[in-house]
Amino acid sequence: MRDLSAVVCSLGHLAAARDLARAGFSRERLTYAVAHGELWRPRRGTYACRHVDADLAFAAQVGGALTCVSALSRLGVWSGFDIRLHLQVATTHGRIPLTIDPRGRLPRVHWHDPRFGMASRWLATPQQALWQALHCLDLENALAALESAVHCGVVGSAEVAHFAAETPKRLIEDLPELNFGSGSGYESIVRFRLLKRGFRVQSQAYVPGLGHQDLLVEDIVGLEVDGKYFHDTEDQFALDRDRDLHAAALGRTTLRLRPAHVTRDWDLVLAAIERMVADGRRARGHRI
Repeated sequence: MRDLSAVVCSLGHLAAARDLARAGFSRERLTYAVAHGELWRPRRGTYACRHVDADLAFAAQVGGALTCVSALSRLGVWSGFDIRLHLQVATTHGRIPLTIDPRGRLPRVHWHDPRFGMASRWLATPQQALWQALHCLDLENALAALESAVHCGVVGSAEVAHFAAETPKRLIEDLPELNFGSGSGYESIVRFRLLKRGFRVQSQAYVPGLGHQDLLVEDIVGLEVDGKYFHDTEDQFALDRDRDLHAAALGRTTLRLRPAHVTRDWDLVLAAIERMVADGRRARGHRI
């Protein structure tokens, strides 16, 4: 007997009954698979393998597709801070059940027909998800998502011009400031905020022999926007401190920021950067 679960896995963990029928599986075989736990049926005409994840299964159950930040986060793309599932539902679809999603929230429903195609009936393409996110997220998170999508290789830099024609008007003014070297969404957000304050900001500022600092403000203050995941090993800790020391020898003061500093304590961060830049300028003036 053919491994029906493996076939459904190969189709993206979900499959429509008609697709399985084309693959040679009878209705009786599908009924048998469900009865014996080989498959389960989240919705009439839809079958899932045992390996389907909760988010994708929920989308299938309610008759929608994962899109926007929910689809982007699966690809490692910056997707802001909304933990709800974002579902795309066709405009011709009837009501969907008002059901709590796997994160314990009501889902965010986008009533749209796809503009950039679908990866499957239950998952938007990266381009479709990004287009939706640009319309859904606030300004700085939308721009960070666009940078992140290119940085992660989910969309190409050549596609950005096409997306520019499709983006909301509120983003257009800031599109020239995009920089696809940003290593994280937090880094992008910090850079956008500092640019808005009139600072000159360089991304990925080189420290000879020791890599790059995330941001360099006015050629005076080096910023490292640290995520614990990338900075909590002994070797990485040592490399970070070595880079800080060499940056100091170049005349740069280093300030390390945690994500909470960006989301919760930004006024304090900005005050610190302004003070450090002013002190640095005065010190350089005295040396002259």
